[in-house]
Amino acid sequence: MTTINPTRRSLLCTAAALPLASFATRTGAQAAAFPTRPITWLVPYPAGGFGDALSRMLAQKLSASLKQPVVVDNRPGAGGQIGANHVKQQPADGYTLFYGDLGPFSMNAGLYPKLSYDTLKDFMPLTRLLVSPTLVIVPANSRLKTWQDFLEAARSGQGLNYGSYGMGSQPHIWMEMLRRDIKGKLTHVPYKGGAPAIQDLMAGHVDLMLDVTPSSIPLVRENKARPLAVVGSERRLPQLPQVSTIGELGLPSLNVAGWTGVVVKAGTPEPIANLLHDELVKAVQAPDVVQRYTELGLQVAPSSRAEFAELIRAETARWGQVIREVGVQLD
Repeated sequence: MTTINPTRRSLLCTAAALPLASFATRTGAQAAAFPTRPITWLVPYPAGGFGDALSRMLAQKLSASLKQPVVVDNRPGAGGQIGANHVKQQPADGYTLFYGDLGPFSMNAGLYPKLSYDTLKDFMPLTRLLVSPTLVIVPANSRLKTWQDFLEAARSGQGLNYGSYGMGSQPHIWMEMLRRDIKGKLTHVPYKGGAPAIQDLMAGHVDLMLDVTPSSIPLVRENKARPLAVVGSERRLPQLPQVSTIGELGLPSLNVAGWTGVVVKAGTPEPIANLLHDELVKAVQAPDVVQRYTELGLQVAPSSRAEFAELIRAETARWGQVIREVGVQLD
């Protein structure tokens, strides 16, 4: 048995600690200096939509607090895969933020057998931003005046169709869950984003759709659409107190909410990730942001990094099962 004298043990411990101390000093210095150049905020959706508007508002807040430009970069396509793959190829340095929702962060894992990224392996969750209820809406002049009218029409095979933001989008999968649970007949009409779907709904080319509240509540207020149900909220929305929740209508299992959040490339130094988390939380909790999005039916709901990672994990499992049950799969 070899005996190491106390002096030598102390020297060995000091030597072993030097690389760790050097690493801690280096990453701490990185965070202290960060950022030294512009940051990219990647949005996997077209310009002009809800996610783009929120991103630009928060990017402006971050630019002011971090003293560097935060530039929004829209890279839509393939259900968010184009944006995700771009972020995956960037350095793990915190200079590329990836904004998204449960589509690219959770649902794609069940939709695309050949998905080229894994959210929790390739990315580092920073924070959830908002929780998003949705509305089932019909054209303002629709013959479907009530939820009961819709049920009777769907179950009697009257040829109802519904619009969605695209194949595999949350509105698409949710409407397929609804079709299954009410044992009705509904035909899917996919669009390339929410804006064209809403245009065709108002024109009467589709009978109904599920839409996020930031775009659907203004339509209802302007008498361009009629709401049949609130989805993703335990309570009726104060903006539309006359509209029943899907739970009140007897379908509590369909009461699922959307959400949005931000991730960065996996391997980003912890001090930088923590700094970005704190700045994002501060930005989304700014009074003007809270007022604007609360008025549109959204809940400002930032989370810890660990909580957001667990949300992504749980939602990936839940939606994966739902997608298998309704039989939707994309190439």
